[in-house]
Amino acid sequence: MAAPRIARARARTTSPKAAASERGAAKKRTRRSPEEARALILEAAERVFATHLPDVVGLKDVAREAGVSHALVTHYFGTYSALVEATLERRFHQLRDNLVPIVMSLVTKDADAKTMLDAHRRAIAKAASDPATLRLVIWALLSGRVAADDFFPHRMQGLKLLADSLEARSTAPREDLEFLLVATFALTSVWTLGHRAFAGALGKKPSRALEESFEGRIEAMLEAFLRSAERRGR
Repeated sequence: MAAPRIARARARTTSPKAAASERGAAKKRTRRSPEEARALILEAAERVFATHLPDVVGLKDVAREAGVSHALVTHYFGTYSALVEATLERRFHQLRDNLVPIVMSLVTKDADAKTMLDAHRRAIAKAASDPATLRLVIWALLSGRVAADDFFPHRMQGLKLLADSLEARSTAPREDLEFLLVATFALTSVWTLGHRAFAGALGKKPSRALEESFEGRIEAMLEAFLRSAERRGR
């Protein structure tokens, strides 16, 4: 009989203010829509992955950062791998959402293919310099998710949309334009990520002048390929 008396005593000693606060917190949690809950968890995951590789943290770390229960994260994402991939997909959606208005503006201005490729290259460089995106991409590569048929880029098809826009503005064969997009992605992302290491391997001191020099050469090389492809396509 002691336990019930203790429980009743604790209930009586709980202040009305504390009880109201607890009820308010519970009420607030129940008011959060599924979309808001998912966004809250994904934002917390981005903060966690900005400082840690996904393989050295876990679902509980993200739940703690979001201020929600482990069960709630599992409810919305199922597994930790699904949460990590959803976070990476969100980053790429943000990249696309930032790039689309730029591309549409260039389309309105009837910009040429080179100008559109330059915008693509700058967007990739910005994304590659983001710590969270970098760690998520490393996870996708090491986990083998990039080779899966259901990996999210197959659904987004962002490069296809860019290739469509380029094809309408260039005489270059479609295959050459697609190669240019992939080459731009590969060269820009690898250089952005590893420019300091590359400088050291070349016996040079990393500097902004060296970065600009190599970035200019990458741009010139891609432009030369585009012009050559356009001549072949005429």
